[in-house]
Amino acid sequence: MERQIYLAYDGSINADWISRYAIQMAATLHRRKIVVIHIRDGSSAYPAIERKLTKIAAECEELGIECQKNVIHPLEKNVSSSLLRVIPSGEHSYCLCGARIASRGRGFLAGTVAERLLRSKKFNVMAIRVVSPGLLGCPKTLLFPLAGHPRGFEAAMPFLRMFSFPLVRLHLLRVMNVNPFHFRYIAAEAVQKKLAEGRKYLGRIMSEIREEISEANRPHLHLDRHVVLSDDWAKEILIQAGRVRASMILLGASDRNLPSRFFYGNKFEQILRNAPCDVGIYRKL
Repeated sequence: MERQIYLAYDGSINADWISRYAIQMAATLHRRKIVVIHIRDGSSAYPAIERKLTKIAAECEELGIECQKNVIHPLEKNVSSSLLRVIPSGEHSYCLCGARIASRGRGFLAGTVAERLLRSKKFNVMAIRVVSPGLLGCPKTLLFPLAGHPRGFEAAMPFLRMFSFPLVRLHLLRVMNVNPFHFRYIAAEAVQKKLAEGRKYLGRIMSEIREEISEANRPHLHLDRHVVLSDDWAKEILIQAGRVRASMILLGASDRNLPSRFFYGNKFEQILRNAPCDVGIYRKL
């Protein structure tokens, strides 16, 4: 079954920016199509939504992409439950949505539609915070922080494949986290051991990526890796994003690292708030 991209579209300027990512990702699929879904919650006037959907469809047509834009659904209970009802469940469904500051200063994810979709485990989700609209959904330099999961790059690979051909640099980052109370006093031997573990892990990931993405498909893709010891992995990711001049940071989500309603101090919120570039938070079914 072919993968299908669903764009959760609320009519905001942020959603317009995310639609560019949806269009560019659809261009990498065999079935070049996106389904734009709008839930009528009263936040935007119907004629304005119609005009915006027509504009998205016109952009798709220019790139030879089919856009199913007449998918406007009534609100049932709330926006997130309505989206969960209308987007087909399963590993072939990919939902793109926005991650933007919520009302009353609640943060970028905590208590938002994006957080509920990421927690749902019904389909694949990527929540995007757009910092640089001028990228038009085509980041050239990705920073991929990896937490050392035993399955390696398995969850991230489908999302990486959907980034379009302008992508020229992929920086893999492994932050070896150390308890802040021990960080100042860690022995040099222990430091070298941790760094070696990180380099070994990233070396295996680089081999996986090269096997999955052939030189014929990505002839100009440059792979790089960096391992660093830190007592604050979120701060380190922001530092490395500036160092490599990343266009986008991609982060894998789990129940453990997604923010709850008590979001102060949450690492994802810290990155979303201070990132110098676009941020994509993904979760594979």
